[in-house]
Amino acid sequence: MASLGLRFYTVAALVGFGIVWSSGIYLALIGFRGNPADCSSSCLLGAVPEGLGWLLFLVSGYRAFASLFAYPRREKVKRAKSLEIGHGLEEERILGITREILTHRRVAKRLRNVATLAWSDTQRWDWLRFKWQSYRKPSILLVSAGLRGRLELEDWKTYLSWHYLQHKPRQTLYVAQPMLRAMLPLILFIAVAASLTINIGQYASILFGSIFVPPALLLFVYQFGPSMRKLFLRLDTVAAESLGRMTLFSLFQKIDGLKLPENENAKKRVGWSAHLSPEPNITERMANLQGAFQSRSPNSQVHL
Repeated sequence: MASLGLRFYTVAALVGFGIVWSSGIYLALIGFRGNPADCSSSCLLGAVPEGLGWLLFLVSGYRAFASLFAYPRREKVKRAKSLEIGHGLEEERILGITREILTHRRVAKRLRNVATLAWSDTQRWDWLRFKWQSYRKPSILLVSAGLRGRLELEDWKTYLSWHYLQHKPRQTLYVAQPMLRAMLPLILFIAVAASLTINIGQYASILFGSIFVPPALLLFVYQFGPSMRKLFLRLDTVAAESLGRMTLFSLFQKIDGLKLPENENAKKRVGWSAHLSPEPNITERMANLQGAFQSRSPNSQVHL
């Protein structure tokens, strides 16, 4: 039933998109420039369907998006939205490593002086964030409760270093290439529309935009998820060069062995859900590092 709902809302969203697209072309052809006072009876033939198309597209698109990431059925895990402040040796060691890393980075003083760690039941394993308290108090470091007591000290060093290396990666152009490629059609169409406005006139630009920009935008949305996944995977590859070839791979292997619910759920994604997801799952992260190692050392073997 979930798969049927996903298909229905996706088709409905595409139909709404088609109505908006065709109505926009019609309005551009009759010279309507967006002023309601200038809208004649012929204009209404395009404006009314366009409004209904937007309604169908937005409502169905939202439902399709919600169904996309709710299918397949996720493991039901009851999680209280609460934080548990840690006061043990593990927390002190994690905070010490964090302060040492942040000492060499340009961050606010309240982050560098972090003195409190809280375990969050609702936070993903690959996220780290700070909870702001006040201007005078240091922020609280929030860490996934799924990792509590399950990683060694060296693992925490690798984990924290990996996280902060993603914020300021080396080889920025290499990392950003997937997103730049996804944005290239939109950038080209915007440049052509601007050129038409300057050299021919606003009407030609509006007509060009009505015909070509919607499919370019749809193409960008389709490519956004895969491009973001490639970006995250390239961040992993660059981080692995700094941390050591096997160090990050071993950390991912250990985290995969923890069988965290968010990891197991992500592995179940198939079809459009897997294609459009902007974040790689733990298996894809390990396979990416394995491929990077083998491409640089054909004789080396890394076993999953």
